[in-house]
Amino acid sequence: MVLAAVFYAAMLSTVSFSAGGGDAAMGAALASFFFTVALWIGLALLVGVVAIMGDVARRIAIISAMLVPLAGVTTFVAIDMCSRHIKWAVIGPVVLPLLMASYVAVARFVTLRARFPGDGFNAAVFSSVAILSLVLLVAAAM
Repeated sequence: MVLAAVFYAAMLSTVSFSAGGGDAAMGAALASFFFTVALWIGLALLVGVVAIMGDVARRIAIISAMLVPLAGVTTFVAIDMCSRHIKWAVIGPVVLPLLMASYVAVARFVTLRARFPGDGFNAAVFSSVAILSLVLLVAAAM
């Protein structure tokens, strides 16, 4: 989780609201790509570990396995939207990893699971990820 937090901070540091040109822009885009890939691979591994070791229902594991790649792709799209001066799209790279990390934390730690009994928390996180991803992807297509 700590390594994912490091990649999260590094990814956020590469989000830019200018689409300048040249080698500097290409270098920034590559850095953003690598940090984003590293972050989402780390989050996917965390979700996988939670699904294997935690008390996670099979349907929750399947839903999370589908939403992690969707949220990862949406993060790439949102970072690209930010570079095209669509400033509100920054909500994607900021919120989506935090939502997945909160799901992992609640699913992994018994004390947090006791504070959020049932599937209400999972439903809230997964529906937020799905809705935010769809909104960003539809906005990028327009």
